[in-house]
Amino acid sequence: MMRGEINMKRFFATILILALLVGLVPCLTVFASEPIVILFGSDYQNNCYQPSYNRNYYDNTPIAEQPRTLELQAILDSVAESGVRPDAAMFAGDYTDHFQSDGDEAHCAGDGIRQIKSMLETTLGIDPNQTVFAQGNHDFELAEGIATSGLQPYDEDDAYLVYVINEASFPYDQANSSFRTIVAGTAQRLQEDLGDLVQAEEARPIMLLCHVPLHYSSRYKGKDNTYANLIFDEINEAAEELNIFFFYGHNHSGASADYEGSWGGAVNYVGRGYDLDVNCEGHGDAGTNMKKLNFTYLNAGYVGYSTSGTNDTKTVSVLSIYDNRVKIARYDKNGEYTARESLGMTNPFKPAEGEVSNYPITVVLQNTTPYTLIAENRTPHYGSVAIDGVRATVRAYENYELDSWHISPEGAATVTQEGEFFYFSDLTSDCTFTVTFKETSCASEHFEDVEQTLWYHDGIDYAVRNGLFAGVSEHRFQPDGRMTRAMLVTVLYRLSNSPTILVSQIYDDVPLEAWYATAVTWAKFTGIADGVGDGRFAPDVPVTREQAATMLYRYAKYCEDLVDYDPSADGFDDSQQISRFAYEAMGWAVASELIGGVGNNRLDPQGTATRAQLATILMRYCIAFRAK
Repeated sequence: MMRGEINMKRFFATILILALLVGLVPCLTVFASEPIVILFGSDYQNNCYQPSYNRNYYDNTPIAEQPRTLELQAILDSVAESGVRPDAAMFAGDYTDHFQSDGDEAHCAGDGIRQIKSMLETTLGIDPNQTVFAQGNHDFELAEGIATSGLQPYDEDDAYLVYVINEASFPYDQANSSFRTIVAGTAQRLQEDLGDLVQAEEARPIMLLCHVPLHYSSRYKGKDNTYANLIFDEINEAAEELNIFFFYGHNHSGASADYEGSWGGAVNYVGRGYDLDVNCEGHGDAGTNMKKLNFTYLNAGYVGYSTSGTNDTKTVSVLSIYDNRVKIARYDKNGEYTARESLGMTNPFKPAEGEVSNYPITVVLQNTTPYTLIAENRTPHYGSVAIDGVRATVRAYENYELDSWHISPEGAATVTQEGEFFYFSDLTSDCTFTVTFKETSCASEHFEDVEQTLWYHDGIDYAVRNGLFAGVSEHRFQPDGRMTRAMLVTVLYRLSNSPTILVSQIYDDVPLEAWYATAVTWAKFTGIADGVGDGRFAPDVPVTREQAATMLYRYAKYCEDLVDYDPSADGFDDSQQISRFAYEAMGWAVASELIGGVGNNRLDPQGTATRAQLATILMRYCIAFRAK
């Protein structure tokens, strides 16, 4: 079988092959340390003249010398020069520029397929038997080399599956409502075939080749795929459990710069979990039909013909299949194509301009292991780690970097690092991925009274770096100094990005020209801090720990950051010393792990809050609630 031949050669050691031949071991699904690589393309559209056609508007240049052949050859040469050697190739339709109505289409489409196979074999060493060609709207379905619609035959040891939707099963010109019956029948078959794969708990990637796209295009006012929603619904439901990659052709996208210009024209990709404007009956330019994708959606790559006024770059897609992930790259005639347009309209990794820094794109496969991976971040104020199945995304904050990582139990997984992404394979048990970050520079190093080895250093560094605190002088921070009421409301005011507010003479002891006057006015009107009575704010009075907790609690309410914690600090021996007004706030602060004990199971609510303590408390709050 096509892919089985590759996998038998690639995946099994010689001794295992011999054992299989004599029937000593059962057939197994085996994943390779080296990936299986597949090349994708579409819309070659050979426009050769053939004597039998008697069509003067076609070029009579031999097919091997046709401009579109030369364009495809240039792309394949760049793939070869990059060192990539695909094991197989798939094309999503249109191997001739003739139309089906021209009569001799089957012969011409067959010519195009044969030419592509020859180029693939000569340039990249791809066996012609390791190719799949779906039918496009320019191709007769019975043309030599066209695959049949539906799930292609596969073996248990294949690394991937292939599903073909020929244009005859999903006609492109659906202005005639009679085509709805055809599309509905195809959708029913998809439901049955993909449903069987779901029942079988299939985890391998499924390459779905379909010439006609699913998204709305203003090129033909959506009439090319009027009933695309019928196809989409079945694929999207099954893709909740299956790993589906939908490759389309037709050069359908980007023809209208005002509607689809942001797609990037000839190179489009929308990742799983993001939205696609799916065409449907009644769709028009004025509306949308946005649907969240459960599968990966991209054009195969237009290799010979493109009408986009936005970007007509000719490309191929190259997929590398590993045991738990698929890496997607594109190539044009100049090599790997990393322009931002190649990531499509809705992908979050697309920068505003320039190149895509984390290209190629890697898609994590679902359901490839029964084990669970969890993350532990030892320094959460320095960076973040997020788990998506068997991928961890590790990102250091500004001025920090990854220091170390490890897996426990040791040896429970094979880890592959690609920039900020870590991929885990060969899991033998549930495991924990632990990371630590470190500073690339110390924001508080110029303070002579800040000891970098003491407990408060991270908090002070965070507060200074984020502009929440300043020192009391150029070289002194005064970590054990008292935090006054004026200081604390000013810090919270800065944390709110210093909103513009008209300063008012609210308190007798807060002159309008005071450095803290704006913050005090803001705190009064937001309900974060009140006066102490008799028209006074007492700006220079030190803040107690319970007063600091109360202001921060009110600030969290103001920002709608509160989480439902049990508001209780009863576990401390001195909890009875908490003032009535501060009891709920202290309970919240303790439960949120913002404030801890001071030793001997004491909370010390009436104790004075130091600058070091407040810096640490605010760092914890920002990390937990504000992600600053």
